[in-house]
Amino acid sequence: MKKEDAVKLIEIYGKAWETRDPELIITIFTEDATYFDPKEPLNTGRDAIKQYWITKVIGEQDDIKFTLKHVWVDEDSVIAEWHATFKDIKRNLSIEMDEVAIFSVKGDKFSALREYYKTTKTSL
Repeated sequence: MKKEDAVKLIEIYGKAWETRDPELIITIFTEDATYFDPKEPLNTGRDAIKQYWITKVIGEQDDIKFTLKHVWVDEDSVIAEWHATFKDIKRNLSIEMDEVAIFSVKGDKFSALREYYKTTKTSL
């Protein structure tokens, strides 16, 4: 995958997160993609990723801001670094998140996402 193509997909990821759009997020993944959040069970397939997004993003987050910082590409692997802020409406917290995400590529989509992040939480 070329870097500009990876950046476009990650920008779609950011837009889907900010707009809390489960239909948009699945457009960047292959049918059999896996989505790994270290604090959640592994999600396999677009339907599971969409359900995770509905539960986690729509159900628990609001006022999301996503800033892509860096993207590195090595053939079928993409590493992205970003900063995000959001309100955790379930726990009534303000969250700042720095994340590194590792994507595997299949064709022109992501076939896997592994997230690793550090969060700072403050009361609203």
